[in-house]
Amino acid sequence: MQSWSLYPAKNGLGEYQQAWDRLNAFLFAGHPYFDSKFIAPLLKYFSNDQVQLCVHRSAETIDGMLLIEPKGPAKWSVFTPAQAQITPLFLTQPQDLRTLLPKLPGLLLGLDFPCQDPCYSPLDNTLPDWQSAPVQHALTINIRLDNGSFDDYLASRTTRFRNNLSRRFKKVREAGYDLCLKQIEDPEQMHSAITRFGDMESKGWKQTQGTAVHVENEQGHFYQAMMENFAGSGQACVYELMFGGESVAMELCILSAEMLILLKTAHDPNHACYSPGRLLLYLLLQQEFALKRVKTVEFYTNADVNELAWAEGQRWIKHHMLLRNKLLRYGYQVFKG
Repeated sequence: MQSWSLYPAKNGLGEYQQAWDRLNAFLFAGHPYFDSKFIAPLLKYFSNDQVQLCVHRSAETIDGMLLIEPKGPAKWSVFTPAQAQITPLFLTQPQDLRTLLPKLPGLLLGLDFPCQDPCYSPLDNTLPDWQSAPVQHALTINIRLDNGSFDDYLASRTTRFRNNLSRRFKKVREAGYDLCLKQIEDPEQMHSAITRFGDMESKGWKQTQGTAVHVENEQGHFYQAMMENFAGSGQACVYELMFGGESVAMELCILSAEMLILLKTAHDPNHACYSPGRLLLYLLLQQEFALKRVKTVEFYTNADVNELAWAEGQRWIKHHMLLRNKLLRYGYQVFKG
């Protein structure tokens, strides 16, 4: 027998946390963005009473899970706070989504699936009679680390790219700064690292817009809890670039056996003329190529021309929609043209 059950998720995954991680491991090789170590603090700090955990069972086996929330009077959506660049959708049988829609309350017209990575999602025209055409959302990029050395990677970049980086490093040396890259992985050091990260980000434009990480706001609480979760299993890293004894750029990272994700970058605006973020990325990649601990570095960003210059691969993160039936899907497609 197959069935869906819905459970309030504001307080986390609860007794379903192990099943959640088991599905992530089975379907997506333990993708860090889908790991309960990321999802649990996401729910704690950014969910509400309406967020539901949907669990699908075939006989006694849990073979489908997703988190959803209502979006208006006639639509639901996968739970997508701003801190989640992609969203998890665990389905061993994607067609099971058809039986979820009638379970949701209200006069439901459709279910949105925003921020789906085509490499880690079951939704790629798997239900063509019910799905609307996907919408391109963000062009993300990655760099493979298993196709050669760092020198091989640099040689594959353009001459202009390499010359620009050389000029930036020369400018720092001519200013009399010694560059040092720190790699922080100790769980006991995560709190101070996130504090420094927040202080740095609060110096820039994000503080003006109220979106900066700080240890005293929800953003800071989330990143501190999440990074400590991953650090406890050796899956968190903070890279910090120092000019002499001064911190000028930082990158928060989480990783699995497959990938390292660049979560969030901050740099000191007082040193912006040296492009410390780009120098940090160069040194970070050099270190990861040497470590060979992951196969790829994933940016999960909406890449601009400068970021595309670093890329070896690129793909579109997409928004999908599943309509309640074929007729609604046809009407929606006609309306959208």
